[in-house]
Amino acid sequence: MNSEDAAEQRRKAAILSGVQDQLESPDTPEVRLHYQRLLSLGRSDSEARELIATLLAFYIWHTKRGDDYTYSDYVAELERLPEIDWREDDDVDA
Repeated sequence: MNSEDAAEQRRKAAILSGVQDQLESPDTPEVRLHYQRLLSLGRSDSEARELIATLLAFYIWHTKRGDDYTYSDYVAELERLPEIDWREDDDVDA
């Protein structure tokens, strides 16, 4: 494994650890609710966690950029899982 692959694996592990923290925290019950909903829709544990992790990464990215993107926005995105059109924010002409 090269250093780039190792760094990617560390980032993925960190985000998945963040998802685990949210699933266990009394401060983020919405994450646990949507995780359970994804499981009830037939998603596997790893699929549900990876979907949530993707949104968590977006949330962190927006926060780091200083965007007006709140926890409520993050929860609104969780509500749309698993049916998010990832291209929605792309250029409409693309």
